[in-house]
Amino acid sequence: MPAPESVVAAALAQIAQGFAVFALKADAKVPVTEHGFKNATTRPDWIRRQLEAPAAGNYGLVWPADSSEPVVVFDLDDGGGADRPWRDRMLDLVAAHGPLPATKTTSTPSDGRHAFYRWPADVPVPAGDELFGFTVRWPGRGYLVGPGSRIGGKEYVAGPVTEIADLPRGWVEAALAERHAISRQAATGGAITVTPGFSLPDRIPSGRRYAAVRDYVASRYNAGLGLDELWGLVRTQVAPRFEVAKTDAELRADFERVTAKLAERLGAPAHVPAAPRAPDVIGASSMDAADLLALDLPPLRWVVPGLIPEGTTILAAPPKVGKSCLVYQVAVEASIGGDLLGRRVTPGSVLYLALEDGRRRGQDRLRAALAGRTMPRGRLEIRWEAPNIGEGLEEEVAGWLGEHPDAVLVAIDTLGKVRGATDGRRNAYEVDVAAMARLQGLFRDRSVALVIVHHARKESTDDFLASVSGTYGITGSADTIVVVRRKRNEAFGTLHVTGRDVADEEISARFDDMTWTAAPGALSAASFERAEVYRVIEARGPLFAKAIADELGMERTAVQHLVSGLVGQGAVARVRGGYVPAQVVIESGEPLSLPHHSPHSESESGGGGHAPAGGREAGPALRVVPADPSGWVNPCRSYRDHQAMHRWTPSGWTCDACHPEEGHPA
Repeated sequence: MPAPESVVAAALAQIAQGFAVFALKADAKVPVTEHGFKNATTRPDWIRRQLEAPAAGNYGLVWPADSSEPVVVFDLDDGGGADRPWRDRMLDLVAAHGPLPATKTTSTPSDGRHAFYRWPADVPVPAGDELFGFTVRWPGRGYLVGPGSRIGGKEYVAGPVTEIADLPRGWVEAALAERHAISRQAATGGAITVTPGFSLPDRIPSGRRYAAVRDYVASRYNAGLGLDELWGLVRTQVAPRFEVAKTDAELRADFERVTAKLAERLGAPAHVPAAPRAPDVIGASSMDAADLLALDLPPLRWVVPGLIPEGTTILAAPPKVGKSCLVYQVAVEASIGGDLLGRRVTPGSVLYLALEDGRRRGQDRLRAALAGRTMPRGRLEIRWEAPNIGEGLEEEVAGWLGEHPDAVLVAIDTLGKVRGATDGRRNAYEVDVAAMARLQGLFRDRSVALVIVHHARKESTDDFLASVSGTYGITGSADTIVVVRRKRNEAFGTLHVTGRDVADEEISARFDDMTWTAAPGALSAASFERAEVYRVIEARGPLFAKAIADELGMERTAVQHLVSGLVGQGAVARVRGGYVPAQVVIESGEPLSLPHHSPHSESESGGGGHAPAGGREAGPALRVVPADPSGWVNPCRSYRDHQAMHRWTPSGWTCDACHPEEGHPA
């Protein structure tokens, strides 16, 4: 049955304090939603829907990744194989770094604590998920069980303090010094101690996960195994024993930290017979088909779902259609954990080689992509110069990847800027294949996306792949191809996607003010007049055909014909008061303050009222969002016939024709 009302109330209280929440299964820490904490929401109505799911019973808690005030949460308990209680260890830390202020806490069923502190906004968030010997949670990295939830009959209880205190400066400096010492040890050859006869325990608590990876790698390295074999064994032998699972990216970061300059730190492997090669080792050059079928391989990692997965992506478009602006948007959204074209972007560190830009153009495009948001330090590095492929580029990128274990994206804009001239002894196809192979080799064993921006030419053929400049050595080598098509001086266009691991897709989008936004599919190939009608409806609606005609200087009958076409294609819907974009949410109360490139606010009352551009109006406000079928509290059974009877309520959309019992005449 759904979560009890007490849990719903507790989740709503956390939203009021600035947290994002999502549903967990009853009596468990397992997410109900498909994408776990990435489905966390700050909307009370949305979390109510999640907690109404039959399997729901608890909820998870995250601090939004795009917050300008990061929060670090210490998971204080006696796990991790520590030989002293956590309270005693905290007393030692207080004696060393100074007292801690009273702050928001949650008591856990295991007699532990979740302690919340604000991290300074001007200090980069450290890598890793451990500080001072305790597991920590950062914005966008993992989640906690929220107070009011119950596991095994025991409740997570909120402490008496609700405000989150600032982490004292002495603690911040000590944390940074600790992380720096760990990084320095990895980079300069700090010693690893190999325990004779090391064997893995059946269960590895959260505080001992890194140590288990370190000790296991050291012992197996001494048996003569290579890095590929070690990585495969860590994933198949160590990770399944974690009491609290790590993502593949987090596990890979630990592995790379452990194996940095491994030979210098451990010396030559001992001369003992190598362990038999397990049939399920990732990275093996050959394998029996039965063993391949038995492998538990991680799912494909998406940076932008349906658009950019891990591996090599060619992003091609003719000049001046906005492809570099699109890459800036991907880079920004990945840096702050935002959305692109209605799709949640995987957060992490990004390197963007903007080789056709300068500082002024880059600044303009960054500001457009951010749309008033704040860019955190240490997440997005932009370079305007880079050596050619085969002349140092690979070494530079590999160095950056080694310094950023949380990397999700490297973008090169454009391929022509890093591809050296042919030597005349090889044909163009061979040159393209060799160039792509050098770059792809850096990412073969990493869950990181490489986006290579390339030019496309105008082609008469319908095959968008044929428009990519160069030989088939480029498109044939890449894992994914994205071709942007947009007519000059028109806003609406299409992103064509194909690849080895992705489903072919056509994504309709609009390019305005240096930014790309999602658009109804009907508009990517719409006539100029129909697109203009949609623009007016989006900016000024709800309004009727007469008001649209007055705005555009057209005949009302002609506009009505165009509007009817948009309704038939699903781009526009009729509600009380006129026509609106089909995908809308009407928020009552305080009107929205929208960025300059977003749809303008407009009062629902009055069919032909016009709001001043960028202004604020009293009453309800409209904004375009991805369609959400769950937005209907009372679904319509005859959508086309009843559009004029659709009405927004505080609980969602209802149809007065199908549901007259709601108090309105049929």
